[in-house]
Order: sequence, then structure tokens, then C-alpha cells
Amino acid sequence: MARYYNTIQILLLILVGIAFYVAYFNIDYLSERLWIFYLFPFLILIVQLLGLFIFTIIKKNRAGTLVGGLIILSIVSTFLYNSELVKSKRVLQATLMDDLSAIHLTLRENRQFEVNASTLFTEDYFYGKYKVIDNKIIFLDKRYNNDFIPDTVTIVGDKIILEFENGEPNTDFASYFDIKKNELKSYHKTVSE
Repeated sequence: MARYYNTIQILLLILVGIAFYVAYFNIDYLSERLWIFYLFPFLILIVQLLGLFIFTIIKKNRAGTLVGGLIILSIVSTFLYNSELVKSKRVLQATLMDDLSAIHLTLRENRQFEVNASTLFTEDYFYGKYKVIDNKIIFLDKRYNNDFIPDTVTIVGDKIILEFENGEPNTDFASYFDIKKNELKSYHKTVSE
């Protein structure tokens, strides 16, 4: 009978772990549907996982403790992998603000870019490669869900200009990025090929 309960504990740990990963990899969908309440499923799943893990320890279920420990280790590893600790250094950060939305651009030392477009209810992420030639940033991958951000943009002072009109930078409202951090000045000669 004890073996049966040990097996049930292991299966519950595995199911809660799988549910956590399903929620984690569908976080955009959850945030779109549940708005700010999308964190509740994570909270419930973490509490369940930790409760089951502690229960297996108390019941001296070695296999359950091992499985629970591996699941918790994999979750921690996933968060560490997606954290800033293991990512390449940021060399440029810029933001384009609108009345109800913002687009954040990050260029990394390893020639990767990240674009985070957020509105009141949604958040979209785009990742890819870029290269720099003089004061131009050339995106080699999809950088936005439409052509609002062209594949080549120009750094002019503390702004990233999206388009020019009659040879002059267009600095109308919500038509350029404000640069918050720029270490490309000393870096662009090594990035461009």
C-alpha cells in the first residue's frame, strides 16, 4: 500500500511540474487572457509543487524526493537561463514611448537584439541578430509584427531615427527611440563586418 501512495506522489509531482512548464511556455497567452492575474496559476502551481515536495520528504519517499528535487532544479535552471546572469552584456538600450504603449529595444554584445512591445493588455517579444555599420543598425531578423520598425535604423545623437523626410530625421511624437544607454560608439567598429 505504501508503494502505491509513493507512486501517486511521484505522478502528482510530475503532473504539477508539467503544468508549470505548460503555463510558463504559454505566459504570453495567459497574460493576454488574464491580464495582471496571470501570475495566479504560477503561484498555485508553485505552492502545490513545494507542498508535494515537502510531503514526500516527510513521508520519506526517496524516489518522490528525487523527482521533486529534479523538477525544482529544472525550474530554477530555466529561470537562471532566462535571466540577465547568463545573457550577453547590453550595449544599447532605447525606448519608443507612445500614449498607451512602449517599445523597448536592447542590443547585446553578442550581436543579438531584443524588442519588447508592450501595451496596457499585451506584451510581444522579438529576438534576432543585428549588425552595425557606422551609425546604422541593421536588423537581420524580424524585429516587430509589422513594418513600423524598418530593417535599418540610424543613430543620430541620443535618438534612433526610424525614417527621414527630405534628408532630415523625423522626430515627431512616437517616431523615434530615445537612447538610455549606448556603448556602441566604441563597440561598433568590432561589430560591423
